[in-house]
Amino acid sequence: MSMTVGIREFREGLASYVDQTEPVTVTRHGQAAGLFIPIARDRKADVAAYVEAAKQAQVALAAAGVTEDEVVAEFAAMRCSEGTAQVE
Repeated sequence: MSMTVGIREFREGLASYVDQTEPVTVTRHGQAAGLFIPIARDRKADVAAYVEAAKQAQVALAAAGVTEDEVVAEFAAMRCSEGTAQVE
């Protein structure tokens, strides 16, 4: 069974609709404007994948002899220099 909400309500409650399992019919001025179908995801598996990726990143940084702070500083410097190049 699908629920029906107005576009304003849908926009304001989007985060809650993403976590639901049933489709949502979105209306504008009482007429169907779209259908939102949330995709069920295994959040525990997602978190486990992020944790594993973080571990691998730590190993790679250690192997390169670089800290997270150094990477962040280098990235910030690169962004600043790119921003300057775009202004010229």
